Amino acid sequence: MSELFQFQIPEETSNWMAWLYLLQSLVLLAIGSIAFALLRKVKLAHQLAEKDNPAFAISYGGFLGALSLVIAAVLTSPSQAESWQGEFLSSLYWNGGSLLLLLAALLVNDFVIFSKFSNRKEILTDRNCGLAAVEAGTFLGTALLISASLSEQHGPAPLGEPWLTLLYFVLGQALFLLYARLYPFVTSLDLHGELEKDNPAIGLAYGGSLLAFAWLVGEAMRNYDSLTTIFLVAILYIIVLGVLRQLAHLLIVRKVSLQHELSQDRNWGIGLLEAVLTLVVAVFLTSSW
Repeated sequence: MSELFQFQIPEETSNWMAWLYLLQSLVLLAIGSIAFALLRKVKLAHQLAEKDNPAFAISYGGFLGALSLVIAAVLTSPSQAESWQGEFLSSLYWNGGSLLLLLAALLVNDFVIFSKFSNRKEILTDRNCGLAAVEAGTFLGTALLISASLSEQHGPAPLGEPWLTLLYFVLGQALFLLYARLYPFVTSLDLHGELEKDNPAIGLAYGGSLLAFAWLVGEAMRNYDSLTTIFLVAILYIIVLGVLRQLAHLLIVRKVSLQHELSQDRNWGIGLLEAVLTLVVAVFLTSSW
């Protein structure tokens, strides 16, 4: 019983390598922020402090969260290096590559998912929080896929084969983009029209759904080696997620017309609830299977 109240100094506080990795993470976060600002052609302080732009804050926050997930995935993956110098360089190498994947996915997502929009105009000029929520969802979803691509399940050695990581990521990203294109047809909502009208409720619901599907695909990538199996499981997840999502609505918010609340009333509270329910269903699904 006395052990419960004994004071112990965590070993990590005296491990200088832990502090070195923490410093590396903060530097990478700063580099990622600079890269994001360059791609978006903005000045961060101007949009956040002078313009008080909530849409940009949502998008930028989503990117920072995504980059943090990627950095954490690299740091928690075992390294083949035998020396601390080798481990440190390996983490730099993989973190740098993962940042490039995240930035590349940012551009691809803009072209495929937001093909009818000028994201820069919508977020910087129109301050479109709905579109920003979707963009944040794509950032975080992509980060989950990158993290899953670094899984020990894939390849002969942890963090060993860059081409193998890239292959799994490309498959995951392709499935992610496929779901993004199918979602409007499944929900019978005019997503592009609603987002064009700065509808935050639709943005939250859509962004949450993208994040939920990325979670499912990421779990499939962690559990299976075969690319064919991952593809088939992901397609199955699309069907099951849709069915369970409708069942959750019937059980929890059966007296609420989601389409009316989302598109007509632009009820962002319902949009947030829709996002949370979809994520909950995704987590339950991967926990049960």
